[in-house]
Amino acid sequence: MTMSNSAHERADLSDKLRSLPSVDRVLSEPALGEAAARWPRAHVVEAVREELASARSMLSNGREASVTASEIAESAQRALEGQLRPSLRPVINATGVVIHTNLGRAPVSEAAARAMSEAAGGYSNLEYDLDGGKRGSRANHLESLLQALTGAEAGIAVNNNAAALFLAMAAYCHGREVIVSRGQAVEIGGGFRIPDVLRDAGATLVEVGTTNRTRPSDYAAAMGEDTAAILRVHSSNFRIVGFTEEPSLAELRTVADSNGNGVPTLLIDDVGSGCLLDTRQFGLAYEPRPQDSIEAGADLVLFSGDKLLSGPQAGLIVGKRSAVDRLRSHALMRVLRLDKAAIAGLSATLQHYLLGEAVECVPVWRMIAAEPEQLRERAEMWRAAVGAGETESSDSPIGGGSLPAETRPTFVWSLDHPHPAAAARALRGREIPVIARVEHERLILDPRTVLADEDSAVIEALRQLVGGLD
Repeated sequence: MTMSNSAHERADLSDKLRSLPSVDRVLSEPALGEAAARWPRAHVVEAVREELASARSMLSNGREASVTASEIAESAQRALEGQLRPSLRPVINATGVVIHTNLGRAPVSEAAARAMSEAAGGYSNLEYDLDGGKRGSRANHLESLLQALTGAEAGIAVNNNAAALFLAMAAYCHGREVIVSRGQAVEIGGGFRIPDVLRDAGATLVEVGTTNRTRPSDYAAAMGEDTAAILRVHSSNFRIVGFTEEPSLAELRTVADSNGNGVPTLLIDDVGSGCLLDTRQFGLAYEPRPQDSIEAGADLVLFSGDKLLSGPQAGLIVGKRSAVDRLRSHALMRVLRLDKAAIAGLSATLQHYLLGEAVECVPVWRMIAAEPEQLRERAEMWRAAVGAGETESSDSPIGGGSLPAETRPTFVWSLDHPHPAAAARALRGREIPVIARVEHERLILDPRTVLADEDSAVIEALRQLVGGLD
C-alpha cells in the first residue's frame, strides 16, 4: 500500500521536527560563546528555547526555517544583541520638517545638551537652598528667566503644555465653566482634544460663537456666576481662512473684567508653540508670543518648551503672581513637575534668548534662518560627493503644530530612483537612520534640517544607496 501525499507530508514534517537540535546541543555552539560570556545562563537558555520554538512553529506551518544547531545559535545570539540595542535611537532628519513631532520635535542647543548631561550625571541643588543650607524648591530655578523674557510677574514649568492646561483647569475651573470659542475646541495632536482635557480636569466647557466667527459679545453673553475663566486656545495645525473673525486678547480682557457678579474671571491664553522671537523677520506669518499675551493682560499664559522654544519637553506657565502661586501650591504640581535634567536644559535654552543669541545657538532658529543659497551649496556638495542626483528648489515646512502651512524656500538633493519608497526604507535601516521623504516618485533629502556635523553620514548613506543601483 502506498502512502498518500498528505501522509508523506506529515512524515516529512515529523522528520524535520525531530531533526531540530536540543537546547544543550545549541548551547555548545561557538556562535553562542560571546553571549554565554556576557549574559546570565538563564537568559541564553531562554533565547535558544524561543528560537527553537519559532523554528518549530514555522516548520509546522509549511515554512522554511533554520534547523541546524549553528543556525539556531546565531539566531539566538542576534536576538540577545537586539535586546541590548536601545529602542530610542538618534536619527538624521533630512525631511526638511523643522519641528518634526515624530522625530522628537526640536533638537536642543549644545549648551542645553551639556547642561542636561551635567545635571543628570551628578548631584545638584535641585531642591536645596545653598544660601540657607535648607530645603528649597525646584520650581524656582526657571522663574527669573521667565520673568525677564516675558514680562510676567511669575512663572513655573510642568512636563508638557497639555499638563499646563490640565493643571490650570483643575486648579481654577473644577466644577465651574470655561468659555471657549467654538473654532478653538480643537484636537491638539495624538487624539487629545481640548473638550476632553477640560472635562477630565472637572471643568464644564461652554462653547460660544461659530466655527469661523466669534465676537466679544458672544463671550459676554455666556458669562455667569459659574464662569471661572475665558480660555483662548492656539489652533495648532488647524486653520480657518476667509470669512473669519475672532476677538483680540485685549478685547477678551475687557470682557473678563466686565463680569458684574463680583466673581473674578480668569483670562487664560494657551499660545502653544512657545515662540519668543518675531517670526515675521524670517518671512513667516506671525506666531503668538507669550510676552505679547502678558502685555495684552492675560492672567495665565501657557506654552510648550520643546517646539519653537526648542528646549526639552516642558509646559511653561507665566502670568500674574497670585494666579501662578495657586498653581505652584496645587497637589498636581508634584505629579506634573519636571526632573533636574529638563530644568537644566530649559535654563540653558532660555539664556540663549536672554542673551540675544537664539538664532545663532538654538538649532531650530538656525534652521529657520538658513537662506536658500546656503542650502543650495550643501545640496550641491552632496550631489558632487555622491556623483548622482540633482539639486532642485523646494519648500521646508515648519511643522510641529506651529505655523501650519508656513514654509521656507529651500534646495534639496533629489534622486529619480526606480523604487523611491524602498530607497527611503533602506536609508531608515542604517545604523544611524536617515529619514528622507518621497515626492512625485522621487527620493528627496532637505539639508535645512540636517545638522552640520551630519553631512558626512548623509553622503556615506547616499553613496551606498546609489552604489546599489549600479
